[in-house]
Amino acid sequence: MDLLTFVAWILIVGFFYLLTLLALKYKTIRVVLAIIFFLPFAVMLAFFIFRIPQLQKTEAHRQEFFATWKVGGHRGSVHDDIPENSLEAFSAVKKEGGQLAEMDIQITKDGVPVICHDANTVRVTGVDKDISSMNITEFRALRFLNTNVSLPTFEEAVAHCVANNIMMIWDVKNVDENLLKQFVVQIRTHNLYSKVLVSGFNPIDVYKVKLADPKILTGFTWRSWELSTTDESATIPRFTGALNAIAQVLDVLVFGLARSLLMPKFLGSDVIFYHVNDISRFLKSDAASNNIYVAGWTSNDDKEQVWLRDYLNVPFITDNVGTVPH
Repeated sequence: MDLLTFVAWILIVGFFYLLTLLALKYKTIRVVLAIIFFLPFAVMLAFFIFRIPQLQKTEAHRQEFFATWKVGGHRGSVHDDIPENSLEAFSAVKKEGGQLAEMDIQITKDGVPVICHDANTVRVTGVDKDISSMNITEFRALRFLNTNVSLPTFEEAVAHCVANNIMMIWDVKNVDENLLKQFVVQIRTHNLYSKVLVSGFNPIDVYKVKLADPKILTGFTWRSWELSTTDESATIPRFTGALNAIAQVLDVLVFGLARSLLMPKFLGSDVIFYHVNDISRFLKSDAASNNIYVAGWTSNDDKEQVWLRDYLNVPFITDNVGTVPH
C-alpha cells in the first residue's frame, strides 16, 4: 500500500470514528445519521410504488410512431419568411420530407391552450405581454412580426396537422387539468395515439400526462447544465452567486437521473430527448436495453444529421427540414 492510500484510509477511519463519538453524545446527530441511512431505502421504495409502468415494446401504436419518425421540424420548418410555430411552418415539414412537427403550448388567462414557444410574445409579435395575462380574444388579435399571419391555437394546430397527416410533438411548459383534458380529447377524437408524443423538461408535467392516459406516448427532455445555464452550449449562467452553485449541484443530480435512465423509467417515458451534444451510441444501447427510445434536439449540421439518422438510427428535430441531406 502506497503512502497516499494509507493516509486516505487513516482519514476515512478517523472521520467515522469522530462521527461515532459525536453520535454517542448528541441525539441530534443520531437522528440525522438515521435519516441519512434510511433515506436511500425510502427513495427506492417510493420509486417502485409511484413509478408509471412503461408501454410494452410490442404496443402497435408505439412501434408505428418510432418506425415512422426520422426527421422532425423544431417549431415547424422555419426559414425564409416562415414564422416559427405557424401553420405554414408545420406544412413545410411535410413538403420538405419530414414526418413530424414539434410545437410549444402555452395557456391564456382564460384557459385556452395556444401555440407559442415563449411565455411572452414580444420576440415573435413585437407585443410585450405574457400569454398568461391575455384572454383568447387578445391572443387572436396578435400577428407574427412583419406579417398578417395570426398565431394558432392548439386546437387549430392539431386540426391542421391531422388534415395534412403530420405527426406531432406537443412540448409542454405547464400542464393543468384543463390541458390534460384537451390532450385526451384531441388524441381520442382523432385517434392520434400513433401520431402524437407529449414531451417536456419538467418531469411533473410528463408524469401528469402519463397518469391521465397511459397509452399516450411521452418523452422526457434534457440537456447538460439545463438548470444552471440558459444556452445550448451551456456557457451563459442562469443565476449568480449561491443560486448558481445550487443550480449546478441540481444539474449534476439530474444528469445522474437522466443518464442512468432512472428518471424516464420512473415517468414511464417512451423516449428521452437528449441534446445532440449529449448523444452517443452507448446511450442509445443503454436506452434500448431499458425499452426507451432516444431522440435528438436540435440538429442543424448536415454531417451530424447523417450520423444520427444513418449510423445511430436516432430520430431528431431540426430548425430547417429542407436542409437535411436525403
